[in-house]
Amino acid sequence: MRTSQEMLALFKRLARADERIRVLTLEGSRVNPHAAPDVWQDYDVTFLVTDVGSFTRSEEWLDVFGDRIFLQKPEAMELFPPDFPSGWFSYLMLFSDGGKIDLTLIPIEDLQTYLDREPLVQILLDKDGRCPALPAPSDRHFWLQKPSAAFVRDSANEFVLACTHVAKGLLREQLLCANWFFQQIVQVELRRMLGYLAGARTGFPVNLGKHDKWLPRFLTGGEWERLRKTYRLDSVDAAWSALDGAMELFESALAEVASALGCDCPDDLERGREYLKALRGMGGPAGRGGHPTLFE
Repeated sequence: MRTSQEMLALFKRLARADERIRVLTLEGSRVNPHAAPDVWQDYDVTFLVTDVGSFTRSEEWLDVFGDRIFLQKPEAMELFPPDFPSGWFSYLMLFSDGGKIDLTLIPIEDLQTYLDREPLVQILLDKDGRCPALPAPSDRHFWLQKPSAAFVRDSANEFVLACTHVAKGLLREQLLCANWFFQQIVQVELRRMLGYLAGARTGFPVNLGKHDKWLPRFLTGGEWERLRKTYRLDSVDAAWSALDGAMELFESALAEVASALGCDCPDDLERGREYLKALRGMGGPAGRGGHPTLFE
């Protein structure tokens, strides 16, 4: 794999040689002071240019970056809507040496818009002195802030309702449907509450990393083990156990968070348990499996 020095030199060489490129920046984990560098980091690069269309008419100019084995153009896809504003264009490229470049083309007139929305940016080249003085790159914009009592209450409320959808799916032996609710809502709210727990223990704002990747640092060994078990969803029995464990972990985290923040602890979990107990007593497909003592 090419070194970071080689890659940055390549980007600068291309930018200097092309008059259409007026500003070159590096973003993401490679400029994040809290991200430990490793060989798997992407190169998130942006060219601010005078004419985006002159680049997008052909892909041959991308060959300068090396032996490309995969290319995705999010703004040219029909199935998935683009994330970027109109007129911006990106290339996500994989290379045979294991490297990855996420390259974005932005009209130079959108420079301030770009800088306003990207807190992790380092200016590598500014041909015209257009860029204002920027603070040091920081990921604090993404840190979890102290929640209000309403946020805690709403998370608990959403979590419990989603648990009932999971339970109904399992009672019907519809594992895929049940797991959709589990993965898309139950686990999301569980991690949210555990994030609040991390902040309650160490102080807000708290840096959990992208997609909560550093959350385990803030949990006890037992909590981390219980959280991992909620991802074992390959059968109806396993999903019931995961749901039970998720509710127990959420409930203990909620109690500690509410105490630390000085707010009332919602009783939604207790009510949810009673409701699920009633569901399981109604008979039907659930009588053929699962955990007969769950929620009792």
